[in-house]
Amino acid sequence: MEKPGTDLERALRTYLIGAVIVWVGLIAATAILLRGSDEFPIMLTILGGGAVWFVVIVPTMLRSR
Repeated sequence: MEKPGTDLERALRTYLIGAVIVWVGLIAATAILLRGSDEFPIMLTILGGGAVWFVVIVPTMLRSR
């Protein structure tokens, strides 16, 4: 028999893996497209903030529930 909360942990792990894959792809694509332009540092900051929200803050909030 599975321990209580196992499904939640599996769901959080799946969410985290998916979020990391998506954000790495977004940041890499932006880096390739904006390489050498003046907008690159600004977009990197914006995307980095989004990545921190979805990869660090949201999973932490969900685990604390």
